[in-house]
Amino acid sequence: MYMNKVNNWLTLVANFGVIVGLVLVAMQMKLATDAINQQSDIELSRGIAEGELAFMGETTANAWAVAMFDPAKLDNVQIGQVWAYLNNTLLFVQQTWLSNRAGMASDATWERARKMGATYLNFGAAQIWWREYKFGFDKEFAKEIDAELAKMNPSNNIVQVTRRMLEEIHQLEQ
Repeated sequence: MYMNKVNNWLTLVANFGVIVGLVLVAMQMKLATDAINQQSDIELSRGIAEGELAFMGETTANAWAVAMFDPAKLDNVQIGQVWAYLNNTLLFVQQTWLSNRAGMASDATWERARKMGATYLNFGAAQIWWREYKFGFDKEFAKEIDAELAKMNPSNNIVQVTRRMLEEIHQLEQ
């Protein structure tokens, strides 16, 4: 009788151990699946980036300068180049956000990427692009980028910083 009780308890403990083991295996499978999905998203972004980089061509720096300093003079080719550049940049920022959500990128890495993305959007032409195009990104991601943009100091946008740098650099020649 005593042995039956002991055997029953041992069976119960063993069954519990099996259940815990199965739960751990399921959790490990979920992590592996998430990692595979994340890698697939990254490969998609890389493919898009390669296409956009080829599309942008050798005059992208000129298009970027016109977009920052004289946006009214952007032509159709230049706006396409700026669009591709911003889209490419924000796709990589979004990949960092997805990696962070999946536990594969630290909060500090996501913070750096979020600030970088907002910096690239912190001037007139880029803000118009973002306002019109952010629907193509995850809604939660877009909210986080919008929140980061709202925190930025307008006097430290990329155009103002570049102008101040140019003024200082030009003074070096004197």
